[in-house]
Amino acid sequence: MNVGFIVLSPDRNVAGLKNTIGSIKMRSYNRDAICVVGNDATSKEIKEMKEFCPTFKGKNTITSLINIGLKKCSWDWACFVFGGSRIPRCLEKKWNNFCKEETHVLYCLAEGKNDFVHGCFNGVLINVNFFNKVGQFPEISMSKQGLNDFELAKLMWASDALSHGVIFKGILGARVI
Repeated sequence: MNVGFIVLSPDRNVAGLKNTIGSIKMRSYNRDAICVVGNDATSKEIKEMKEFCPTFKGKNTITSLINIGLKKCSWDWACFVFGGSRIPRCLEKKWNNFCKEETHVLYCLAEGKNDFVHGCFNGVLINVNFFNKVGQFPEISMSKQGLNDFELAKLMWASDALSHGVIFKGILGARVI
């Protein structure tokens, strides 16, 4: 599989990015990574982050970071991790066991959340071509109505993905922490 990592860093934590990149280098098979930060990142912060991997600027939502990351990556598959996270050993073995077609979207089962919408986004694996067919994650804000923006955006994207034949697969033991 031609997989790379997209490190989402909305908090612009350079030390967290360093930790995550180190984890990727130690626990994956020579996989590349890029980082995406929010539009509030300064030139100095971006310059520091570029010392560890190519870094791009998104907008002010997590979904914008996801969309920019998928636009900028050069791999067939993208695995999302938040800056400061560490990937588990043998993650790629799980991918190879469960990911057989580009319509498969893998996510980690953790903390009693067993579905894509409510589950953790750390460790989500998406095929880039499939993402391009489905379209981008919505970049919406519904906080005034008391809704979780990110879960709502995942629900809307999942609905679109279902019409394109997605198969969501929750994987136990693939938790990115």
